[in-house]
Amino acid sequence: MLTETIDSTVNKMLVPAQLTPSSSKNIDEQQKKDDLRYPRMTKEFIKKHCKEHKLYQTPYLNDVLYLHFKGFGRIENLEEYVGLKCLWLESNGIQRIENLDRQLELRCLYLHQNLISKIENLDHLQYLDTINLSNNYISKIENLSALPRLNSLYLSHNKLETVEDIEHLKECKSLSVVELSHNLIEDPDAVEVFSQMQSIRVINLMGNPLLKNVKDYRRTMTLGCVNLTYLDDRPIFPRDRACANAWARGGREAEREERQLWETPERKRSTKPVNDLLFIRRNYLGDRGENQNDIEQTENELTGENEIDNEENEIDNEQNEIDNEENEIDNEENENNEQEQINNEDEPPPLEDIDESDIEKENETIEVVTDAAPIENSKQDDTDIPFIRPPLENVVSRSSFDTIFGGSHKANSDTGEKSVRLKIVDMDDIDEGPTQTDNFKEPSNETAKQPKTTTTRILIEEL
Repeated sequence: MLTETIDSTVNKMLVPAQLTPSSSKNIDEQQKKDDLRYPRMTKEFIKKHCKEHKLYQTPYLNDVLYLHFKGFGRIENLEEYVGLKCLWLESNGIQRIENLDRQLELRCLYLHQNLISKIENLDHLQYLDTINLSNNYISKIENLSALPRLNSLYLSHNKLETVEDIEHLKECKSLSVVELSHNLIEDPDAVEVFSQMQSIRVINLMGNPLLKNVKDYRRTMTLGCVNLTYLDDRPIFPRDRACANAWARGGREAEREERQLWETPERKRSTKPVNDLLFIRRNYLGDRGENQNDIEQTENELTGENEIDNEENEIDNEQNEIDNEENEIDNEENENNEQEQINNEDEPPPLEDIDESDIEKENETIEVVTDAAPIENSKQDDTDIPFIRPPLENVVSRSSFDTIFGGSHKANSDTGEKSVRLKIVDMDDIDEGPTQTDNFKEPSNETAKQPKTTTTRILIEEL
């Protein structure tokens, strides 16, 4: 008994609810309240509006109506305006596209900044060229392929997200301008949809995640859409397309070379009017007798060649600095290599490899070279004159030695003048400081026997 009661109760709960007459009346009342909430697009209001804007009072003579910023909730009462070609319904509260069956000549329809969620009821508008549905709640593009002359579609700030939402664009054969900025499109496959559009010329996808998800977005779109002339916020020039094609063939190096080929003719083309004007100015100033140098200087200031030259000089200086750094590095490496070779040469060879005959020859050479001339004792009447010792390589024979060191002494003895004695000064003594002739002392015999180690003597010993 208890189970039967439960089953009957459950069955009653599963019976679908049926609309009662009272519920339908509530819906009608709610619709009437909505109609009363928004201003109505009545015939009287439209005629009064036409009078205020100096339009025709005869409805079918008007080809444009400005019904924007009025707060209308519905499109209605436009049956008499059959000659409309442009209809402005911007910034209202319109929720559906409807009641445009008699406007067969309509070219431009502006419905942006409304509450529309679906594109519909446009199949009969065969001459429609531009439709603006920006700032609405449209989540899918549809019902536009039946418009053979549709050229421009504006759908920015809507709810488009996936490729399926915009796939209908491929069926719009005449569409050339598509504005889809600030939507939610993020799938990279959307590029294929645009590449399959036959007449596309202008695309704006700014504000979509798609731009970050597609690598080399601008080049990819330029290559995919062959007829594209304007992408996002700037145009696509023939140079940009040529560079994109070069990038597809050979990467960034090929793109850089192609860009340089385009820059030279464009620069000549842009500077030609300026050069013509400067030519006229030069002739005028020349007839007035102006200095040629002043004319050229002012021309350089006008054309900015000085700035260009300065920039080129800066670039050259930077390049020279880099080259100098590289040369310094190479020089350091060479010096290190030379130092290593010198260190290797300074290492004494093993005793086994040295012959006694070589040692005897070296000793004889050192004795011959270091055999100093006898030092004469100074006299009271002699005057010491500093004389820098010449290199020993110039002393070939005894006669040359006398010529260098003793010529002045013999001349003074022949003439009977006061004898002059040359004071021989080594280069090391000069480096240490100036030598005073008054403080000069004759070396003793013991010190004379011990040869002084000088730069010249070191070189001789090394040889």
